[in-house]
Amino acid sequence: MSPEKEPIGVIGVGWVGLVTAACFAELGHEVWARDILPDKVESLRRGEVPIHEPGLPELVTKNAERLHFTTDMAETLERARLLFVCVDTPPTYSGDADLSRVEAVLAELGDSTDHALVMKSTVPVGTGRSIRRRRPGTVYVSNPEFLKEGSAVVDFMKPDRVVIGADAASAEFADRVQALYDRLDAPIVRTDVASAEMIKLASNAFLATKISFINEIANVSEELGADVTEVARGMGLDDRIGPKFLQAGVGFGGSCLPGEETVLARHHGRPALLTFAELWSRLEEDGEEQVEEGVLTPSSLEVLSFLPEQREPVFLPVLCVTRRAYEGDLIEVRTKMGRRVRATPDHPFLVTDADGAPLERVLADRLTTSDWLPLAMKREQAADAARMASILSAADAAGLSPQKLIVRPQAKEIAGLVRLPLEERREVFTRHALVGARTSEVRRTGSLRIDEACLADVDLTGATPATSKSGNRIRNELELSPAFWRIVGLYIAEGCSNEERIFWHFHLRDEEHLVTEVAVYWSRQGIVARASSPGTARKVTVSSRLAAAWWTRVLGLGRTSYDQRLPDLIWDRPDDDKWALLSGLFEGDGSWSRVGGGPSVVIEFGTISDELADGVQRLLGELGIVTSRRVGRTGKSTKDTHWLRISGADQVERAIALVPERERGRVLGSIARQAKRIAPTGYRREGDGSVRVRVARVSRSPYAGPVFSLEVPGAHSFVTSSAIAVSNCFPKDTQALKQLAGNSGYHFQLLTSVIEVNELQKRRTVSKLQKHLGSLVGKQVALLGVAFKPNTDDIREATSLVLSGRLAGEGASVRVYDPVAATKADGLLAGATVADSALDAVDGADAVVLVTEWPEFRELDWAGEVKRRMRAPIVIDGRNFLDREALLEAGFTYEGIGR
Repeated sequence: MSPEKEPIGVIGVGWVGLVTAACFAELGHEVWARDILPDKVESLRRGEVPIHEPGLPELVTKNAERLHFTTDMAETLERARLLFVCVDTPPTYSGDADLSRVEAVLAELGDSTDHALVMKSTVPVGTGRSIRRRRPGTVYVSNPEFLKEGSAVVDFMKPDRVVIGADAASAEFADRVQALYDRLDAPIVRTDVASAEMIKLASNAFLATKISFINEIANVSEELGADVTEVARGMGLDDRIGPKFLQAGVGFGGSCLPGEETVLARHHGRPALLTFAELWSRLEEDGEEQVEEGVLTPSSLEVLSFLPEQREPVFLPVLCVTRRAYEGDLIEVRTKMGRRVRATPDHPFLVTDADGAPLERVLADRLTTSDWLPLAMKREQAADAARMASILSAADAAGLSPQKLIVRPQAKEIAGLVRLPLEERREVFTRHALVGARTSEVRRTGSLRIDEACLADVDLTGATPATSKSGNRIRNELELSPAFWRIVGLYIAEGCSNEERIFWHFHLRDEEHLVTEVAVYWSRQGIVARASSPGTARKVTVSSRLAAAWWTRVLGLGRTSYDQRLPDLIWDRPDDDKWALLSGLFEGDGSWSRVGGGPSVVIEFGTISDELADGVQRLLGELGIVTSRRVGRTGKSTKDTHWLRISGADQVERAIALVPERERGRVLGSIARQAKRIAPTGYRREGDGSVRVRVARVSRSPYAGPVFSLEVPGAHSFVTSSAIAVSNCFPKDTQALKQLAGNSGYHFQLLTSVIEVNELQKRRTVSKLQKHLGSLVGKQVALLGVAFKPNTDDIREATSLVLSGRLAGEGASVRVYDPVAATKADGLLAGATVADSALDAVDGADAVVLVTEWPEFRELDWAGEVKRRMRAPIVIDGRNFLDREALLEAGFTYEGIGR
């Protein structure tokens, strides 16, 4: 059978199975995908993809005719001989892999020797050998998956390697499996079954080793006063070690931001304000190297970061960018000035107080309204000295072939061309048989095609390109002057464009001066800007396909008010250019007004573009202006509007360039009458220029999708949406990797030591209880929290499971409470009683152990109701989560971790 026509069976249509089925269908194969859940199969038949994975729904829809979803194993066995086993193999409570689903597949296969089990499920080393020993006729091929959540489709279609393991008896089927991947042009690792199984587990174990090692070094570095970032950087430069996965965390594992949050990045020297999702896509398109666990290691990426010691933003190199799938709550942090940023609950924020105390790192879900956040304001920068931009750089973006793009060089260049010897002119005018006639035409019109100009090595300085001989011409060089940036600002506020034209729309009577300003500017660039009065507006139109392409594709402006944005070029321009752009923007879509009739004045600007609002707020910050931000929706609008406000007499004076020139005297005269200059509430500015804003509200909302993080050595921080500076958030999920290594039977002493340290912490909790209670026989201990972390019902490897077992072994009676996970853990808690509430759990307790930092536990009435219900007021705070001083004052015996 031709490998291009090889039918494929996929057993288990979970995350790995569905990606595998869809990608093989994309490669042209008929795929029978079998799952035991009828509801899942029916939804997939309808084209409904139950998991979030970029690109997967499109593949399922595109290849619907080749994808056959079924619950019938007999149909799958009849249709396909290669059976890719993609069933779940979760860890059991003992830590071993649960192979019951693999065994179920074997049972259904029976004694068939016409089918091959192609194992993609993660299984312990030796699984293949065990299956062959118990079922001698089974054909078994190991084909481990190396997919990462969030990029699984790309990982499958562009793998860094394909591993195929088989013994001699299965070699024929292994060849057929290898043929399936031929079109992917990836390195093929052919080996024995045990080695293939070990490659998967050893890869993960090695990553865990590097992560665990650098975290241990981080602990020692703290004791000795060393900087682990510098240690890791120095180690990573050794080719034998390398920099990957040498990033020590600060103890905030897994924290990330959703894809719509933004960073000001500089990739290959070019600045751009990007969402995390856009940044990731740009890095992938640029071919940046991606390593395991959704990590990109960009070669030339900087992001605007925040130096806590200097309290100023600066571009710093990024060591890695990560992406992972996340489902759970996000924390939205809003400040008194209306700025906001969303993050996972365990994301660390940089926090100070009203008096400007030294910055500390505080988790998102522990922020309160007494916390203040630093803003990234004016940065020291070397402004871009470039003064000219070339319109011809948009030729490709405009889709113009060299034959259709006409240029008119300076007269001296044409004169030099027509004087060339005939043979040389023949090499230039290659498309014309009558070279003399073409020479005469070029002399008469003063124009030639761009390909002819290049062949003749014509200097295009001062040339005017057009898309045809009679087309609307424009100067090739646009001077990047304040006048230019004013026109850009007016366009962002009042403009739109299509493939052929750029438009500005102004008030029919009140903005004639802006109509004149735009028309005069373009006439000075050699192009006619036509003013007209359609309907109730004045419109200025520039007709040029080349100019329109340069305006949107090269400069990067939006086409409509919904997708307007600041051009990337502005971030490196001098302050005068930034003020010019903003003055045009505010004159077009801004306003000023007196507060309560005066004399106080505010300056406002509104937009329906999220990206533009974020960019303007950041750009004003770089000019030393702090804006407040309000988001709302007007009556008939289908999109939220962002209103930015500048208030306070000092700020209005600094931002007076944003007020139309004819009205500035009225504004300055009004604020001059203020008896007392009152600064806006909710923010404070220090003499060194640093600014902080107060947290006004912290709220939760459910979220499912990818989340992103950065590692910025040195600063350990970056600047995100609304110019709020936050801490690094490099995730470290080592427990799963260490479990895989343990399952494989591959013993790493370092991993064993790390696990022992973790277990020691649990034993120390029992010892602390014994210190205060003596023997635990007959004692009542309350455990607050079951889940391994708040805001989830996930109890895998949860501390509570081990702790309840150890306490029961010491003779204690254990009562547990968790807002969502207790019922799920019932039966795994070594005889512990599940309480209906936290107060029920502590009722009659000799001691309380806080295991999971659920916010409601901090809100308990510890000094009153909790203490009254307990037999003895003893608290072991396993997360350093509770208010230690308040508990001690209330008469509790308090023990934290390392306190």
